[in-house]
Amino acid sequence: MRMRFPFVSRLRAQSRRLLGRFRKEASGATAVEFALVSVPFLGLLFAIFETAFVFFVSEAVESAVSEAARQVMTGQTQTANITTEANFRTQVICPTSGRQLLPSFIDCTKIRIDARGAADFASIDLSRPATYKFCLGAPGDITVVRIFYPLPVYFTLLGMTSSGAMTTITTGTEMSGSTRVRMLTGTSVFRTEPYSGWTGYVAGC
Repeated sequence: MRMRFPFVSRLRAQSRRLLGRFRKEASGATAVEFALVSVPFLGLLFAIFETAFVFFVSEAVESAVSEAARQVMTGQTQTANITTEANFRTQVICPTSGRQLLPSFIDCTKIRIDARGAADFASIDLSRPATYKFCLGAPGDITVVRIFYPLPVYFTLLGMTSSGAMTTITTGTEMSGSTRVRMLTGTSVFRTEPYSGWTGYVAGC
């Protein structure tokens, strides 16, 4: 003989009524849907903004190295006795007076410059330099001028999806501390004109 417990029946009935009301209630559906959609939407939006910013800064670096290379190609840099990376940065790319080749939001103290001259194209090495050199060649030499700028990665998802272009800088003049950056590079390869006034290779080249 089955025993009946009234409170169990009432509990089941109340549970069915509550579940029914929960299924029919739609006043909070919009808030729940927004909470579910907003996180990936905002993440995608920030990734788009940062990707666009990376392309913009890359174009600025490429434009700067192209303009700076013209002064090397015509011998203006060599005859002005600019023989170090620091002098090239402060006098050509980011001069204290006159027009700077890089936008104001780029920190010129963090850019690195690698410039090397070679007698022919076969002697040119375009791999990432382990050490930066500023060795401009003689008139008529093949010259490679490169600018490296470590752009901080603010949105980590961008770094996760393109890790091949990322690097971590822990020490040095480019960044202080351990920072995840995208190393942007501007390159110009050309043959210098047969200008006059070249005084020879600097020490260390």
